[in-house]
Amino acid sequence: SATPGNLAGWYALQNRYGRLEFADVLKPAIELAKDGFPVSGFFTTLTRGSLGRIKDTEWRRVFRPDHDWQVGEVLQLPDLSETLSQIAADGIGCLYGGPLGEKLVARIQADDGAISVDDLESVSPLWEAPISTSYRDQQVNVPPPPAESFQVLLSLRILESFDFAQREPLSSAHLDLVFRVIRIAAGIRIQDNHKDLSAINALLGDVDELVSRAGDGEPVVGPTENWASGGPFDRSALKEHTTSMSVADADGNLVCLTQSLGSPYGSGVMIPGTGVIMNNFLNWGDLAADSPNAITPGERLAMCLAPSITTRNGQGVLALGTPGSYGILQTTVQAMVGYFDYGFELQDAINMPRARLLDGAVVNLENRVSVSTQDELRALGHALGMLPAYSWQTGGMQAVGRDAQSGALSGAADNRRDGAAIPV
Repeated sequence: SATPGNLAGWYALQNRYGRLEFADVLKPAIELAKDGFPVSGFFTTLTRGSLGRIKDTEWRRVFRPDHDWQVGEVLQLPDLSETLSQIAADGIGCLYGGPLGEKLVARIQADDGAISVDDLESVSPLWEAPISTSYRDQQVNVPPPPAESFQVLLSLRILESFDFAQREPLSSAHLDLVFRVIRIAAGIRIQDNHKDLSAINALLGDVDELVSRAGDGEPVVGPTENWASGGPFDRSALKEHTTSMSVADADGNLVCLTQSLGSPYGSGVMIPGTGVIMNNFLNWGDLAADSPNAITPGERLAMCLAPSITTRNGQGVLALGTPGSYGILQTTVQAMVGYFDYGFELQDAINMPRARLLDGAVVNLENRVSVSTQDELRALGHALGMLPAYSWQTGGMQAVGRDAQSGALSGAADNRRDGAAIPV
């Protein structure tokens, strides 16, 4: 497990921009964990699917993976409720050097893990400016390195040179171009994932050669996933267990937050009596010292999270984020093309059939695309595989759109995973 930083980040965000006390913000979560909530089909699938992988007795006690969970059955998390109550009462120091942190360290070190109390006490959120690019007279903003979200910006920079008005939505002309550009941008990210902002800005600034490559009609084949290392790569480490949420208020403020445990239920280690599950993000690093993503003490690993906020004339017009491993960097672009280029309503742009590109020429596409378009895509060199109509493998977007003139808000939630658009 990597040292957990979410709690410190939540507190820093709320402390700087929030109107409520942090303890008050936690109250709904405390009550929900105490009273319970109806489980979803997505929960039952992930929990049953983790039965063979996770051996931790505390996790099994709480989530009962061998229980025949039914959709709508209530799951209560009293230990988590109590933990959140302690944080509300005592502050985040409860984790970062306090009794919760001591319990965490004791459990991790019992399995020869490396997290120490000093590691927890050293956690400090960083406030960093986003990186951005223009797209259709707007600015798309995403996190800077070590986030790998510049792949999204690079894809948009290339796509801006093409006129989608000449390409029927969900036609082979539309999808082939988007898939080609995604694969080109992924290759650049893998090859040149600079943590130097000037180098990334240089990549984003000169895309003429990439535009020519995207439009030359030649098949594009190459990797889309993580760093290529000298040893075998375990793709199972890439299974997604990420959450993204988008929020807007009446004053025009937008927040897009993406956080992750890594694999389903993270490392599968639950800190006894707390309801807290540990991540497995060290799986995303590389033990090879010469790797661009080598695990180094005190360093942050490159990560494919890409929450986005789009602005027009300085005003927020879209907050959009999704889970999905390296698919995050692909499906975000697909939805933005639907929203910005084709003018779909936000919910329709999210519902639009999406694809997950894998290494080589593999494109796993939701089966709502016409058979004739599927055949044309295969003829163009895509190794097409078919997914269910709405597949969780293509993400689970949550978004809020805002009209820059009227300030009217529209929420949209992906039915591929759990989520909802809720006005308050």
